[in-house]
Amino acid sequence: MRQTIKILGQLFFLLIAQITFGQKQEQYFYNAKWKECSLYDAVYYRIVNFDSTGKPIGKIKDYFITGEIQSEQEGATYVDKSDDSKSKFFGKSTGYYKSGKKNFENLRDQSGQQISNIHWYENGNIKLKETYTYKNGKRSGSSSVYYENGKLKNSAEYDNGKLVDKYYLDCDEFGKCQKVFYEGFKTLNNENDWPIINDKEDFSSKIVETKGLRMETKTTKGFFQLMHLPIDVNGNFSIETIINHEFGDENSGEGLVYGFKDWDNYFYFIISSNGYFKIGSKSEGINLDFEKWQTSSYINKNFGRNLIKVNKIKDKVYFSINGQLVSSQDYYQFRGNLIGFEIQSGIKQVLFEQLIVREDAEANEQASNSMPSSDWKSSGSGFFIDGKGYILTNYHVIDEASEIEVDLIQKGQKKSFKAKIISSDKLNDMAVIKIDDNNFSPYYSLPYNFKTTISDVGTNVFALGYPMHSILGDEIKFTDGKISSKSGFQGDVTKYQITVPVQPGNSGCPLFDYDGNLVGIVNSKVMAAENVSYAIKSIYAKSFIDVLQDKITVPTNNTLELKPLTEKIKALSDYVVLIKIK
Repeated sequence: MRQTIKILGQLFFLLIAQITFGQKQEQYFYNAKWKECSLYDAVYYRIVNFDSTGKPIGKIKDYFITGEIQSEQEGATYVDKSDDSKSKFFGKSTGYYKSGKKNFENLRDQSGQQISNIHWYENGNIKLKETYTYKNGKRSGSSSVYYENGKLKNSAEYDNGKLVDKYYLDCDEFGKCQKVFYEGFKTLNNENDWPIINDKEDFSSKIVETKGLRMETKTTKGFFQLMHLPIDVNGNFSIETIINHEFGDENSGEGLVYGFKDWDNYFYFIISSNGYFKIGSKSEGINLDFEKWQTSSYINKNFGRNLIKVNKIKDKVYFSINGQLVSSQDYYQFRGNLIGFEIQSGIKQVLFEQLIVREDAEANEQASNSMPSSDWKSSGSGFFIDGKGYILTNYHVIDEASEIEVDLIQKGQKKSFKAKIISSDKLNDMAVIKIDDNNFSPYYSLPYNFKTTISDVGTNVFALGYPMHSILGDEIKFTDGKISSKSGFQGDVTKYQITVPVQPGNSGCPLFDYDGNLVGIVNSKVMAAENVSYAIKSIYAKSFIDVLQDKITVPTNNTLELKPLTEKIKALSDYVVLIKIK
């Protein structure tokens, strides 16, 4: 009853607001699956404002039925009353647990495509981090999932819709990680470039969506299907597949081929549908059968499915069928990096349902994909002022640094470079550092304008940076607000006072206006006051840059001026960096 009275009271308040502001306002009720329901069955309710044309305007706010805020959506092009999965949101969305702790934060472009996403466990540890860019519907970027104890669970990097190097990282709850390649033939797109052969005289192959790679031999000749998949052969690794013998000769073998260089150098592990297996290789054209055909009761005969696996541990290789060990051999060095499937002989049709390759990840690789290393003393933000690697930040970010590392995103991939200090100004809290790494690829141009006039009070501005990255993760964060004063703390004319929310780690991040102009560099906040922060005016930053010995011409690019905010954020994010120091 109290709950009903509370909601009815809220409805009365909303009616007053509707009359006061002349907006049409509606309230929707949803069940746990975000489908429309009655008040008495509701788990959530939503408040939406509409203009006179019926278009949603302003923020969309969701609440738990008990009254606590559940989420805030910056905007929407369409809100579906009956099924929220059909709603189209854009901009920043923030979700909360009933306790008030943050649950998620994501950002969508104007089309509703999600470009960043972060989720937290209620204990404050990160659960999921994703950052993507899209081109022609294909994504580039990264995704990481964490255990509740803060340890990395899995991580993947994508470029143009494909996994970078074809592998993702998979870890257990104790920090042991493996690189994993997984081919499940989920679509017909042939993402991994299998050499499909259609209806040849002797054989053919095709991808059967969600089922596997079907290989067919029409004569007694053998047939291979291979792909390039590099493995660190000095470490531990495994290769496995599921074989589904659909019809044909049951006396000949089919299975895995690996370490393939050419027809004279490769290894194989095959089984026959009548219950036999064989392990061997070819080296310099000479057949080396480690074992002759052997029978095994572990093989599902006739047209049964069979899981076969090759597992290399230290200097031994173990062979298993349906989870049961059938043989072990000394390890012999591979000659090539092709892996795939073989029908050794016989007229038949075989479906290879998957290919999984795992290899132990090195410790430094685990560190680069997990939570930031505690070896780094502190961190902050910065941004490029010259495509040759010059970065502007705060003096207090790099003060007393013995080593500086810069993390950034190039072409959807996270990269790290060493950097050195070029010049610093302790009094005005500014510093210029430069990437000092031959692997760095300079930028041709920077997509923003360095504003050299004072901005007005009330100007809409936003910051891009890496606040509290050891907790919030190393994806770039967007926050926005307004210039609230043309002077800073105690009337400091070199700074603006702004309402942009900032946190430790935002220091040194750029402050842009909505035309894509750099107007300042965030450098401090008032801890005792909410949303009171300060930023060094860009005109004073330019004066600092102009007196450097190194010749730097600040960018004057205004191509972002007419683009929507989400496009500005995507374009600018690649030029904002995470700075870590020791």
